[in-house]
Amino acid sequence: MEVNPEKREKLKNFYFSIKDCRKCSLGNTRMNFVFGGGNSNAAIVFIGEAPGKNEDLQGKPFVGQAGKILDSLLESIGFVRSDVFIANVLKCRPPQNRDPEISEINLCKGYLFKQLEIIDPAIICTMGRYSTRLVLETDQGINTLRGKVFRIGSRIIIPINHPAAALYTPSRLQLLKDDFIRIKTVFDKISQRGLQASGKEISIDIIPAENISGQALKSVDLQTAQDSGKISAGNEKKEQENGRPAGAEADKKVPADLKNVQGGSRQLGLF
Repeated sequence: MEVNPEKREKLKNFYFSIKDCRKCSLGNTRMNFVFGGGNSNAAIVFIGEAPGKNEDLQGKPFVGQAGKILDSLLESIGFVRSDVFIANVLKCRPPQNRDPEISEINLCKGYLFKQLEIIDPAIICTMGRYSTRLVLETDQGINTLRGKVFRIGSRIIIPINHPAAALYTPSRLQLLKDDFIRIKTVFDKISQRGLQASGKEISIDIIPAENISGQALKSVDLQTAQDSGKISAGNEKKEQENGRPAGAEADKKVPADLKNVQGGSRQLGLF
């Protein structure tokens, strides 16, 4: 992996510029601003949906039960956390782990897109419905999109179930294991050939994001798309379970339309 020390400094500086965010009401109810963590030179970025209780307390992503599942899945393909970067669509915990609201996503998504601009990963793994719909600009559910590999510009997008889904539906653990094998296959082909992530060069089925069946999607340049990432309207009501990680259920419709953390990059978990 090519190491660019400037990326680490850029991420650290970006964190200090946004850690006191109060753009939405979550800034008043959170314990900690959860910036994300991992390798600033990562070839793979995992995007979840929002911090849960443990993440809010510690200021780090995926440190609860879902995080243990994620760690195990990474280890199953020969990775550890310090090899990848993990972030969320929202940087602050929604009260009672409720679903993210569209206004919160629209206010916070620019932070995620800036992180992606700095890290510049070859592969983006969206975990769950909110991050998948944001990145692919679709209202299709995760059950429809997982198992497929998409391309946006030079990047590969691999939608997978949120690891928390396996806590509530154990059968999804095997789906997650299959997805991680797919992630490793794509990563190996890119690494071995030294290629940009292009479907023409990787011998697996890759779908241009604009060709998602039934959707009129535009190709999004995530390096500059500060204002992109629309989530379409839906009216289904989510049955909320207290303590459930935000967006843990796999396939519901999503509506359409920060106490301060102190410390440097060690506390941020940047490598």
